[in-house]
Amino acid sequence: MVQTLVSIADPGTQPPPSMMPEARNIFELCRSTRSVAELSAELKIPLGVTQVLLSDLADQDLVYIHPTITGHSPSENQVLERALRGLERLFQ
Repeated sequence: MVQTLVSIADPGTQPPPSMMPEARNIFELCRSTRSVAELSAELKIPLGVTQVLLSDLADQDLVYIHPTITGHSPSENQVLERALRGLERLFQ
């Protein structure tokens, strides 16, 4: 998903010397949490390429892909419903 947030898995980790330049750029940008869409736009690389590179970095435990709320599980639905009720109260 393009809104998924990504960050460095361990802030003390340095990128391996053999890392491809595009993956290194993503790694460095992930030192502060960013969305997949932000990374793709900032680096001017296609979204699909960004996702593949992030997947490779995650497989190496170099980046952490934050869980997203999708609304597919009961607990996620409860969180979304509470947020909606809170917003409704704000605008009444």
